[in-house]
Amino acid sequence: VWAADAINTLAEREIIQGTSENTFSPGRNITRADFAILLVRALKLTSDATENFSDVESNAYYAEEIATAKGCGIISGVGDNKFNPKKQISRQDMMVIVVRALQKDGYTLDDADDTTLQKFDDASQVADYAKSAIALLVTNDIITGSNGKINPNGNATRAEVATLIYRILNQKA
Repeated sequence: VWAADAINTLAEREIIQGTSENTFSPGRNITRADFAILLVRALKLTSDATENFSDVESNAYYAEEIATAKGCGIISGVGDNKFNPKKQISRQDMMVIVVRALQKDGYTLDDADDTTLQKFDDASQVADYAKSAIALLVTNDIITGSNGKINPNGNATRAEVATLIYRILNQKA
């Protein structure tokens, strides 16, 4: 698997887990809740906030991390105080949340502008709200794209998320 180093490193650091005792399922799409868990764990984010989204059950395995992410201001939900925790996360939504988390964590990113995206064949598919975040991640070598595409509307896979978090942690070190 192309993401093996990232997956193994994050598993050793107890940031990421498999889908069973012996399986990781790298190609499986990741949910919004599971992405929030990984980002909160990886960056060791904390918040005193206890308020959560109305569609996050208080006893859900992801409730604490989502409340933390909401309290830190890195996630704002999908409207009507909802987060859609079980829905798969799009790559562009993931990237917007990552930039917010990095900025909240005091991470220094080199400036970028939207023209950075023009090197990708599918740049026109990037939503306006995500352009500056994606440009920042590309400029800072955190996101590289694949085969000349950024695939903003595709769902993020577990391997992609592991690689993204691995790159962030390596650049912070």
